[in-house]
Amino acid sequence: MTIGTHEYYYIPVLKLLKTNGKMHRRAIMDAIAKSEHLTQEELERATPKGTNIFRSRVHWSQTFLAQAGALSRPQRGYFEITERGLKLLAEHPEGFRTKLFHDFPDYKDAWGGRHSNEDSPESDTSIQDVDTPPLEKIEIAIQQLENSVSSDIVQRIQNLPPKFLEMVVLELLHAMGYGDSSSDIQHLGGPGDEGVDGVINQDALGLQQIYIQAKRYKSENTIGRPEIQKFAGALNGLGASGGVFITTSSFTADALEYAMKSHVSPRIVLINGSELGQLMVRHGIGVQSLKTYKVVDIDEDYFEE
Repeated sequence: MTIGTHEYYYIPVLKLLKTNGKMHRRAIMDAIAKSEHLTQEELERATPKGTNIFRSRVHWSQTFLAQAGALSRPQRGYFEITERGLKLLAEHPEGFRTKLFHDFPDYKDAWGGRHSNEDSPESDTSIQDVDTPPLEKIEIAIQQLENSVSSDIVQRIQNLPPKFLEMVVLELLHAMGYGDSSSDIQHLGGPGDEGVDGVINQDALGLQQIYIQAKRYKSENTIGRPEIQKFAGALNGLGASGGVFITTSSFTADALEYAMKSHVSPRIVLINGSELGQLMVRHGIGVQSLKTYKVVDIDEDYFEE
């Protein structure tokens, strides 16, 4: 039997997890390889860049199912089928396409849907028609990969203790250029934190301070205006220069409107889950560089007389 597409493996992955319960991602790959009777040659087949084709496709099948809410990650490296996954399996036992996930808000957010302009086909990073120039295809593919990784990051943070997010936020802001050294960053989360989780000193004497609030919420739990107002009150009481409120979920329209008002002092910047994941990818927090590719083009000067 030949290697299937990543969409082909949706059903085998869901069936395995329905039957066996929680499984490690590598165990899922091994079980599918065995059930599909793949030869050693097929299992070792790789792309010209050296990526193992079978494991890559099963990996992306697992990733897309998790982003669509069909799988959960109960612990590091493990997957478990959800109610949505059971429903998909029951309704589409013969298989289904990825476009079925587009109705799920969490999956759309994973691929940049929250910030896209639906009236502009150029804004849809999932479009890769045959007329697209090679360099644009590369850029689109990189954007898709970064969107996927950033969504994966947020999902993992949501399943870790709140303190992990608080520490990550401080590390991220430092990587973005806030605070001259690590000693300028202080974690405050815990009893008696006065409504803030961390502080960054912008100068050696600590006269300019930015305070941080981090909320590890599930995607469906939004942050409303009252919580932003409470944070603003804490900032005023501390004499802060500014504040950053970061969540793994999102903010209501009222919360966004309040934070943007010019009379709100000190100024508060809001960062939602989608933006958090993208910033972490951009600044190298929680990610590693696997490969570097060189993109070449003709040197026109070389061929001129």
